[in-house]
Amino acid sequence: MVWARVAVTIGLLVLLAAFAVGTEHRPAASVAGQVLDCGPSIPASWLLPGTPDRGETGPGATVDERRAADACGPVVAESRTWVATLMGLGCLVALVGGSAMAGTSQAGPGRVAATRS
Repeated sequence: MVWARVAVTIGLLVLLAAFAVGTEHRPAASVAGQVLDCGPSIPASWLLPGTPDRGETGPGATVDERRAADACGPVVAESRTWVATLMGLGCLVALVGGSAMAGTSQAGPGRVAATRS
């Protein structure tokens, strides 16, 4: 089953590509004509414990920091949704291909797998 191996390969490539885009791509928002860098969709604080998170505004945040966080919130949320969707799609395609490969290997070469009626 060549298509199953191709499905696993494509699924894993889509998964890795979505992860790379999530960690490297930096969405931007515009506030009062100023373009703001919102940071990556998958922040370093999710991957390395103890890393400070840029998106968090504490009680001592300035008005500009809060305005930037408010503007970046929806942009980052949409970006995270797309990254998670693509990663899930890649996993699903790889799972389908892997299941097809497992089903053919259990039957053995030249034998048809028995199905229940």
